[in-house]
Amino acid sequence: MLDISNIRKEQHGEWTRLVVDVAFSGVEVPYAEKTMYFAVKNEHADMLTDEVYDAFLLVPLYLAMYHHTDLHIHGKVSKKLYKNIMWYVRQILCDFSDDLSMVDVKVDGFGTVTGKGDIIGTGISCGVDSLCTIYDHFVKEDDPEYRINSLFLFNCGTHGDFENPASHKLYEARYWQNKRAADEMGLPVYQVQANLHAFTHKIGEQKLGYFAIYSCMFSLQKAISLYYTSSCASYKQILQFHEEMHDFDMAEYAESYLVPLLQTEHTRLIIDGCQYRRSQKILNIADWDVAQKHLNVCVNSTDGTNCCVCSKCMRTLVPLESAGKLEKFAGVFDIAKFKKHAYRAKLKMVGDYHTDFYANDNVDFARSHGMSMPNQLLAKAFVHAGGASVFIKKKMRMILGEAVYEKVKHAVRG
Repeated sequence: MLDISNIRKEQHGEWTRLVVDVAFSGVEVPYAEKTMYFAVKNEHADMLTDEVYDAFLLVPLYLAMYHHTDLHIHGKVSKKLYKNIMWYVRQILCDFSDDLSMVDVKVDGFGTVTGKGDIIGTGISCGVDSLCTIYDHFVKEDDPEYRINSLFLFNCGTHGDFENPASHKLYEARYWQNKRAADEMGLPVYQVQANLHAFTHKIGEQKLGYFAIYSCMFSLQKAISLYYTSSCASYKQILQFHEEMHDFDMAEYAESYLVPLLQTEHTRLIIDGCQYRRSQKILNIADWDVAQKHLNVCVNSTDGTNCCVCSKCMRTLVPLESAGKLEKFAGVFDIAKFKKHAYRAKLKMVGDYHTDFYANDNVDFARSHGMSMPNQLLAKAFVHAGGASVFIKKKMRMILGEAVYEKVKHAVRG
C-alpha cells in the first residue's frame, strides 16, 4: 500500500512548503524521501492549496501502479479529477507502459477549492514550445478570459536529479535567464520548488516527469483558473508515431487525450500546441523579437547558451534555415558553427524520417520550402558508413561516386 497523508504547510527560510507524508508498506522501494512537497516564496504562500490532495494524486498514482500496490489518499480530492483517473487515466497509463498495473485508489471523500483564482498561466522555458504558447495566448490573444497574465518555472525534474546540488543551481540560473524574457513582456514569473523528482527519476523523467509538472500547477490551483501546458507533438504526430514512444515518453505517447482528463472543478488545464507541428511553431515565433533574443533549446549547455550541434539545436536551426529566418537568430545561435555541422544533422534527419517525428517534420518542412535535403541513399550511407567493412565502403564509393562519398565520410567523422 502507498499511503499519502497529513497535508500541511511548513515554512523553511524564505520558502513555504505544501507537504504530505509518504509511506509504502508491503513493497520494496528505492525512495529515501518520506515526504513530498511543493514550495513557493513566503509572499506567495496563500497560493498553496491545502483544501484537497489533488497535487499529490498524479505522481503517487504512477508510483503505486509501478510498484503494483494500491493507493490511499488520506484526505479529500476533487471529484472530477478522481472520476477521470478511475474511469480513463489508469487505462491510458497501462497502455503506455507494460510495467504498470491497474490498482485501486481510495480517497477520504471529495472537496472543492475555495475562492476563484484569477491567474491564467503557462510555463516559461524560452524553448520553442513554451514561446509559441506565450506568443499565441499573450501577444496575439485579446480575450481577458484566455490571455496569459502570469508565468511559472517549476523545479521538479527537468533541470536534473533532486539529489544533485548542480541541478538546483542550474534551475536558479534558468530562472534568471527566463525572468529577463518575462520582464520584457511585463509578466511575473512564479517559482515552484518540489521534490517529486526524488521519486520520478527512479523510474524515468520522460515516463512520468510530466505528471510532476501538472502536479506543480495543481499545488497552486487556488490561484489559477486556467493553465496552458505546452505540447511536444501535434495531434497527427501522436497518432502516427505514438507506438515509438511506448514506455518511453508519456507526453509524446498520449498528451493530446490524457491532459484534457486532468481537470478539476476549479482549474482548467489545456494542452496547447498540438495544433502545430514543431516546424510550424518555429515559423510562428520566428519574427517575434522576444524569441529572437531569448530562444534557448539546447540539451548540452548549462550556461544558457545554445551549443548549435545537439539534436534540439539542430531541429530548431534547420527549420529556421529552411524558412530563411536563420540570421534573425544570430544573437542566440552561432550560425557559422551550425553550418559546419548542418549536413551531418540533415543526413541523420533523412535517415530517421520514418521513426522520429521531429526528423519527419524537419525534412518535410525543408522540402516544402524548396531546401535541398540529402536523399535516402546518402542517409543510409551515413548510418552504415561508420561501422562498414572495407568491402562495403568500396561498394559505397562506387555507387555514390568519389565526391559524394567523401562528403558523407566527413559527415560521419563530424
